[in-house]
Amino acid sequence: MHLETERLVINAFSPSDKKVWRTIEANPEVRKYIDGQPLSPKDADAYIDEIIESYRTNGFGRYAVRHRESGLLMGMCGFRATSYGLDFGYRYAPEYWGQGYGFEAASSVLDFGLNRQKLGPIVALAFKANTASIHLIEKLKFKSLGPVVIEGETVEKYQIG
Repeated sequence: MHLETERLVINAFSPSDKKVWRTIEANPEVRKYIDGQPLSPKDADAYIDEIIESYRTNGFGRYAVRHRESGLLMGMCGFRATSYGLDFGYRYAPEYWGQGYGFEAASSVLDFGLNRQKLGPIVALAFKANTASIHLIEKLKFKSLGPVVIEGETVEKYQIG
């Protein structure tokens, strides 16, 4: 998979992305609404390995989001098969927050998943306190299904497709 937007290149993760991904996942702010804990280098590497395996087994996964001009890995966006449905998620290094990159990547990846891969329905989850994520999910036209409890946590659940 390879997508390009005005400012981004979105493509498959490779093992060479692990070093930068470790740095992103080590930031507690990035993980604030996941579990609040920095991810160890070993666990960050395992996450990339799981994503790469998902491309092979499912034909989709989370994708690397890169700055078009610099080529730097900024974060990820994409799909993950879960017990509660086909999850749409994203995560970025803080220096890229608040600049529209999240919407730019998410709208492109979501269009690819819904219209080219014919995926759906797709769900997105967010903690109520994560207003930036909820704003993005709603801007992408996901419909609210209300609060649900998943893995012991109450989250807002949304669906599209």
